Amino acid sequence: MMKINIFQENVKFNETKSRMKEVYLSDERPWVVGYSGGKDSSATVQLVIQMLNEIAPDKRHKPVYVITSDTLVENPMILAWMDESLDKIQQVANQHELPIQTKKVYPKSNDTFWVNLIGKGYPSPRQKFRWC
Repeated sequence: MMKINIFQENVKFNETKSRMKEVYLSDERPWVVGYSGGKDSSATVQLVIQMLNEIAPDKRHKPVYVITSDTLVENPMILAWMDESLDKIQQVANQHELPIQTKKVYPKSNDTFWVNLIGKGYPSPRQKFRWC
């Protein structure tokens, strides 16, 4: 069965990867890519993986951190899916010797959802009011 890569056929994706390579190679600052598992962040991580894979190994000189945030109020099934997703990203990075490290971040104990909502009295987040 032939694998089809939709990104290879799209000029805008190739232009985007080309620009990403320029930026990646232009300095020593590490990259941090926010990953939620949604369509936008998934496409971004895919492009970063493809871009890094197209750079010679000796020029992959800085780390790329793919991070996701555990708000401590997520459904356990969502958390398990996110852990599995981060593991798969890390496996691909390791397999291709890409300088990607996946990380899960957590709020400080005095800045969790429940502390902000009940302890500090913040109004509950909703469609037109977000904490982030």
